[in-house]
Amino acid sequence: MKILLVSSGSGSRGGGEIFLKYLAEGLTERRHQVLMWLPSHPRMDELAVRCARFAHIIRADYRNTYDYWARSVSTCFNWGVSHRVAGAWKALRPDVIHINKQNLEDGLDLLRAARCCGVPSVCTIHLTHTASYLRAKAAWLRDQIARWQLSRYSGVLVAVQDGRCRVLRELLAGRAYTKTILNGVPRVDAVALHALRKAKRKELGLADSDFVVLGLGRLVEQKQPFLFLRMAKELYKQCPRAKFLWVGDGVLAKQWERAVAREKLDGVVSCAGWQGDVLPFLFAGDLLLHVAKFEGLPLALIEAMAAGLPCAVTRDFSSEIPFFNEENILFVDDVQDLVEKIGNPLVLRSVAGAGRRLVEEKLSVHNMARSYEQLYLDVIESATRSMSLSSG
Repeated sequence: MKILLVSSGSGSRGGGEIFLKYLAEGLTERRHQVLMWLPSHPRMDELAVRCARFAHIIRADYRNTYDYWARSVSTCFNWGVSHRVAGAWKALRPDVIHINKQNLEDGLDLLRAARCCGVPSVCTIHLTHTASYLRAKAAWLRDQIARWQLSRYSGVLVAVQDGRCRVLRELLAGRAYTKTILNGVPRVDAVALHALRKAKRKELGLADSDFVVLGLGRLVEQKQPFLFLRMAKELYKQCPRAKFLWVGDGVLAKQWERAVAREKLDGVVSCAGWQGDVLPFLFAGDLLLHVAKFEGLPLALIEAMAAGLPCAVTRDFSSEIPFFNEENILFVDDVQDLVEKIGNPLVLRSVAGAGRRLVEEKLSVHNMARSYEQLYLDVIESATRSMSLSSG
């Protein structure tokens, strides 16, 4: 198949865009021709470079929803943009178009473009939380616009886990096709783990006795880095050998630095900034502490599991993922219980092993690419059947 992967252009470093990279790589390995349509904004340059070795990159003049002051209210009226984009996509003659967007209101003009060009399409939405849930400005109006445009979309709307798909289905009251396809990450070579772990820990100045707790993600409100700091302070009181390292960067970086100094956590908590390759850090760590306020199915978490790192999350988040349980995940809600498990190497090894098996069985790039491949075939067949019926 000739597959056109489309990014809504929110950035190169978020999980949703890393998903696009993994999917493109997985589809290429399955011998499909992959085109990747990326907005020409400089923030997409990094993703373009990373994907160029296995996908044909197309840069286009397109403005992301969040570059408009009025957000989705503006994209509600830019029909000219949708028609221009539709013409460009149609000229590429893909068999199927796959639009990748972050949330409900992101890229609604791209969904309209898909309707205009008439090529079979699917759309992945990573976060299905409403603007009202997020307490955004003009939330009611923005939710109405998103609901209206999503309901008119004729392709399949894909959520990345069942809980997010259920919310999407309820929001649209059955007026659109919805499906769950789980995110996937590449397989990690376990043989390389020990050598890379030793080298990275030496580079970071860590002692063999240090217990390294990682945070991974952008330094933005959604990821709750200051909750990570509070957890670090509490855990350090009960586990003095613990060291805490955040891997990522973002708008809260300066506030983070001030908070570390204010809490007198220098030497205990540090930040490595943005890293193009997080795998060595995952190998160097002993626990991933994931405390984001809301998520779809975070790649950071399943990347850590794939690397054999035990992970701790909130019970609220784990309740949305039916295959997370006490065998393959730890919970941050009870600090004393978490401290006891941190101090038990047998428990940590067992949780890490179960997490790694979970990724291999359910959350691999291979499984994700195969599932999307089947969905593409289904929407192409459905479109062909509809055309036959209309012509007959």
